[in-house]
Amino acid sequence: MNKYFILAALALFISKLNGQTEINQLSLNEAIEIGVRQNPELLQSAENINAAKGRFWKGISLPQPELELSLEYAPVNTSLSNYSERTFAISQSFEFPTNYFLKGNKYSKEEEIALEQFLLKKYELVKQIKSAYFKVLADQSIVKYSEENLIISDDFYKKAQIRYNVGEGTNIEELTAKVQLSEAKNKLEIAKNNLNTSLAELNYVLGYGNQNKTSSLLLTDSLIYTEHNFSLETVYQTAEETNPQIKEAKLNNGIAGVEKTLAWSSLLPNFNLAYFKQSRDGDSGFYGASFGVSVPLWFIMDQRGAIQEASANESISEALLQQTKNEIRLKLKNAYTNYVNNKQQIKTYTDDILPQTEEVYRTAIKSYDAGELSYLEYMQVKQLVINARENYITALFNYNKSLFELEEIIGKNIYELENKNDQ
Repeated sequence: MNKYFILAALALFISKLNGQTEINQLSLNEAIEIGVRQNPELLQSAENINAAKGRFWKGISLPQPELELSLEYAPVNTSLSNYSERTFAISQSFEFPTNYFLKGNKYSKEEEIALEQFLLKKYELVKQIKSAYFKVLADQSIVKYSEENLIISDDFYKKAQIRYNVGEGTNIEELTAKVQLSEAKNKLEIAKNNLNTSLAELNYVLGYGNQNKTSSLLLTDSLIYTEHNFSLETVYQTAEETNPQIKEAKLNNGIAGVEKTLAWSSLLPNFNLAYFKQSRDGDSGFYGASFGVSVPLWFIMDQRGAIQEASANESISEALLQQTKNEIRLKLKNAYTNYVNNKQQIKTYTDDILPQTEEVYRTAIKSYDAGELSYLEYMQVKQLVINARENYITALFNYNKSLFELEEIIGKNIYELENKNDQ
């Protein structure tokens, strides 16, 4: 992707919607847009790109020319004319011409590094926003299940009271139902507290600060399972091209190579051009120009040391590049394994656990109402169903979160990765 296109898009993105009014609905894409626009660290990183562009122009500029104006006036005795001399001179020094090309290459790479650092922070922030958004959805589902559990627990407590009063139930059954009702109330309270915490986290990553704007928002996206198909090898290959840390390490390695060449270029001469014009006693016919060459004489100590240091730095940068690749490859391996495990867990719940527990629960309700199942046996089944539903929600969240982590490491949206996998 053209870096200048990215910068232009970034500038447009940051500048729009500054006066946005409070919203009642929030999609995932809108959340990402708001968070990226308002995040202070990301805005700072964007300005670092502009700073790097400034260093580029500063680095390839010639030194300031030197201007000299002088006046010499020497009064003598009355028998001779007074002597005066005026001199105007301008000079310009510059390095060997190829050095400016090398410096331009170096500072251009530094600008690209600033861009990759911005993208790294952006991918990290997007992952945080997606995770926070989906955590709210997960906690909302758990609150819903907890409310349903409270209604059921209350209903069965009332039934247990009736059964006890008519002599069909026991005191233990009634007390157990009462305890279960209390536990259901407590569980709902915990679920609501967890939801408030998740909303606060979403509020934070969106950059709202002390303004609690997320508590009244309706999140329009859903916590669902979306099938994806891509191989670990595709992940490796894509990350090699798009991961910001790898790209930054490659750029640093390139800079080290340029600095090594610049160190050798220090053996080349520098130049100085000068022009002067002089007038003496009103006669302005004196002018001239000069061309100077500056050659390093003590290169055995100074330049030799610089060359040796630059060569060592290039070797270090090559080693750091390989180390970065290895670290990213390990992160990808772990993240991909986590993704596969979460995917398998989702399949197990949707294909086996959830259908089976729901069927057992329906049967248990009928059996309990018919007096064929004790209350304790019924509660065991109900708890099994509640745990299965909540565990599925957790598995669903973990599955999506593992995708977000892969996206952050790769530096590319999963859908783009699948398109590449199909090619």
